Amino acid sequence: MKKPHAICAAIWPALATLATLVATCIVAPVGRTAGAQIMSNPTQWYIDNQMYSTRVFNGVLGNSMLGMKSGANANSAAKAPAGAPAADVTRFREVAPIAPQALAQRSAGSAEQQEGARRQLDAYVALYHQVAQKDGFPANDLAYAFEYFVVNNYHIYHDLMDLPYDKDPRARRGRDGFDRIRIMSEKRQLQISIAQERAIYAQFRTSLARNAEIQQMTDAQKQEAAEKLAIMYGVNRSAYLRGIDANDDAAAEQARQMARQGLEKLLGVPVSRIKVTSAGLEL
Repeated sequence: MKKPHAICAAIWPALATLATLVATCIVAPVGRTAGAQIMSNPTQWYIDNQMYSTRVFNGVLGNSMLGMKSGANANSAAKAPAGAPAADVTRFREVAPIAPQALAQRSAGSAEQQEGARRQLDAYVALYHQVAQKDGFPANDLAYAFEYFVVNNYHIYHDLMDLPYDKDPRARRGRDGFDRIRIMSEKRQLQISIAQERAIYAQFRTSLARNAEIQQMTDAQKQEAAEKLAIMYGVNRSAYLRGIDANDDAAAEQARQMARQGLEKLLGVPVSRIKVTSAGLEL
């Protein structure tokens, strides 16, 4: 079995195609400008443009992550062996957002419409920074961007996001008040904790840092890749919350399936095999 540091042995092809990923999604003519479609119907934006196509993700992490052992020690994963690359390989010197402006400029529509698209994409990157700061993670770290994408899509797929009680899909399944209390208590137990997030972050940090191609990435390339992961999750989150707020079960389910596809394409295994323990990800 391969060791945790092999998780991202083939990750560079995916990062190299991220520019094509979102650029293709925004440029593709589907009868509406990019900004209008993103803001009015993010779910359809994903569907129309095949956001999670196999061409983009292609299970780049899957084969190596299959070697993750149950009970693996997250702390040992965070400790690079002798001769390992510097621990800050995944970090980057951050400048003003790169991806939102670049993607918006490639989209159809007038300058005003492109600006609307940029603002929407900027908001997804801003959310990424806000969550990183709140939870004590470095936003200028590609490993955190991967962790952010995986953990938050996991929460969407399993209906584990924090939501108003009367809107929560899990609470709505309860037969009565007592059953809903039990269900919500179970939900809290299933949510990924900050300690578990740190274990997953350590796994990605070690794995990415040991990849020769990633060691050659510039700060700008790492920042752009991180922002695109943030944008992909942001669009999916908007779709999910829109469905929840409108009591549109079909729209929320579409978002859940997009989250599932994202996890499966990125990790290369069925979502049913993706487990999170105190040690991090186990597949």
